[in-house]
Amino acid sequence: MRMQQFRAILPELNHPESPMPYALQLDDRSATAALRRIALNELDKAIGAAGTCESDTLVHELRKAVKKTRGLLRLVRPGFAPFEAENAALRDTAQGISGLRDAEVLRQSLQGLGEQETDPEGAEAARALLTQLPETPALAPDHTALADFSTALGEIRARATHWKAPGKGWTAFAPGLALSYAQARKRMARAQATRTDEAFHAWRSRVKHHWYHSRLLAPIWPEMMQAQADLADRLGETLGAHHDLAVLRATLPGPLSPDQAHALKRLIRRVQKRQEAEAFHLGSRLFAEPPAALADRWGRWYELWRAE
Repeated sequence: MRMQQFRAILPELNHPESPMPYALQLDDRSATAALRRIALNELDKAIGAAGTCESDTLVHELRKAVKKTRGLLRLVRPGFAPFEAENAALRDTAQGISGLRDAEVLRQSLQGLGEQETDPEGAEAARALLTQLPETPALAPDHTALADFSTALGEIRARATHWKAPGKGWTAFAPGLALSYAQARKRMARAQATRTDEAFHAWRSRVKHHWYHSRLLAPIWPEMMQAQADLADRLGETLGAHHDLAVLRATLPGPLSPDQAHALKRLIRRVQKRQEAEAFHLGSRLFAEPPAALADRWGRWYELWRAE
């Protein structure tokens, strides 16, 4: 019954077109087998998509596969010797195709601000700046960038066939889970204390890692893990929108007049404050439990799942 429930929930936690789920499976022979299976699936998916150039969301899909692989490595980070090198290689590979995506995010942020009816002056300034942006092509990098991306990812894939998890069973995952969760709690506290854009952005990265970990461990108790993943996803999206506005504010005044820039900055801060309140509301629930307690509780669920 539990596996039937998991299969019903799985499409919400994983990409529907993925040939294998972004999650542990009972038929994984070991933690190392799970690590390699999930990593190779994500890397193969990205390499294959990069060769098509057919989707308007191509850059987003490629970067998402890389981020999911980095999240996987965070789950086994303690004791995984090549973590620093492989994480840096994945990060640098994704950076090479991020430019057009960033331009589209800026456009979307301005569109949202332009619809803020409670601040007519700020909204008008947002719409004015939007008209000054250059037209952007479809979200696909040039063929050279795609070729470089595929080559770099192919090299990482070759090494991934030899990756080894730093332990067996739950001992392979518990330290990484607890570490990322603890870092998320610390970064939330720093964001509460400083209220700086940098602190919120740093917090977001660890929230995203916990989201990936909730998805990877979804089978241990699908109903409970679905709720955890949903909450982490919602918090990550809120913090992502906060960061997008911070990036936009840093570009001002740009072509705007001083009065327009002031009005737009005021609107941005007003929206960000609402986002911050929402983020702390969600974070206080998501990170209410001490890291060791969470790892221990999920570990008991893991053992029950494996026993089934």
